[in-house]
Amino acid sequence: MKGASEIIVFILLFVISVSLFMSAIVWSQGIFTRSNDMAKLNSAENFLNNLDQKIQNIIKFGGQDSLNYDIAATIEVLDPSTIEIRSQFAVDIPNEWINISSGYSVISEKLEGTTLRMQLHYPQSQITPYLYTDEIRIATPLRVYIEKDSVFTKNDITYVKIKITFK
Repeated sequence: MKGASEIIVFILLFVISVSLFMSAIVWSQGIFTRSNDMAKLNSAENFLNNLDQKIQNIIKFGGQDSLNYDIAATIEVLDPSTIEIRSQFAVDIPNEWINISSGYSVISEKLEGTTLRMQLHYPQSQITPYLYTDEIRIATPLRVYIEKDSVFTKNDITYVKIKITFK
């Protein structure tokens, strides 16, 4: 009888240990996902800041430039003044647009369900970028190319055409 009770105790301790281990994995998985999504969020914010700086430099000095797109999310030229990044995130941000930067350009973000939308927007000013793309409008590229195309004036506003290419 003594041997049987030791086996039962061992089995019970083993089952309890496995249950605790599995509970810890399930509980920590949400923490790791949120932490990973916060890193992706910071990466997307940094990308939009860098893209904005490059667009502003091209408006001032002309030429072309490019930057790596290391984000697992789609990017889209929504209209001539807005670029948007969309991805599935598990982060806690408001369900309405919040500005994370402002000035000549505005970077804002909003959570719609589990979809995070981040936008780089250029409000109209005396010199306003006019963003366009000849190829696909929505992409998950490896690299984003920015190039000054031409300048035109409409209603006393000077527009600088900026070609965005996703490759």
